[in-house]
Amino acid sequence: MKRTLASLLLVLVLGAVLVFGVRQITPAPEALRNHFFRRGVEQTGSVNLVSSIYLGYRAFDTLGETVVLFLAVAGVMALQAGKQ
Repeated sequence: MKRTLASLLLVLVLGAVLVFGVRQITPAPEALRNHFFRRGVEQTGSVNLVSSIYLGYRAFDTLGETVVLFLAVAGVMALQAGKQ
């Protein structure tokens, strides 16, 4: 019983820290949104704003996600090949 209560208290404290921590950084997303809205299309040369953010500003992030996905698929294929 004590262990369950301590775990619940820990989860509540960590949740409160996360909620208040996220509230402290709200100006940054607003500043980024305003920057992307004002200069996104002009800086990237894209036709629309969504493409300029996704392919212009987040290109390295997208490349990283693609590499991780490729490695995951290659790992699953290697595991499947070993079972046959």
